[in-house]
Amino acid sequence: MGFSKIEYYYWNIYTIVFQNGDILALDHPEYSLSDEETVNLEKAIHAVLPFRDASRLYVEINLDTDHETIYEQYAYIYNGKDGVRIFQYDNREHHPNISTHPHHMHKGPIPNAGEKDRAYPLDIEPVSFENVLLRIRQKFFS
Repeated sequence: MGFSKIEYYYWNIYTIVFQNGDILALDHPEYSLSDEETVNLEKAIHAVLPFRDASRLYVEINLDTDHETIYEQYAYIYNGKDGVRIFQYDNREHHPNISTHPHHMHKGPIPNAGEKDRAYPLDIEPVSFENVLLRIRQKFFS
């Protein structure tokens, strides 16, 4: 029996993670990546990817029940070693004024309570696990 689209998508991400083992700290206790069974049950992939410089990428990708990837439900949050957000890509509906709506990015630290979190148009397309990891590699590990 062949892989479902969700399983194929999961194994693609799994492969990309291990192909980037030179910059990721896969033996770090905070490393986590949803397992295949959980992904099939929850229709979602969650990951915490620690990097060798102590920065972290937090990943949430939601998948639909028809076994098609829904790119409209994602969040990729990259924090520096100090825990402060460097950038975030997501596509929640909360910034309708952005030209790439609902897809957008945030830069810099998360604002304090009561302050607005400024959104920007995308600087990569498409937003995908692979492209976000490539952006981190090029910008912080080259």
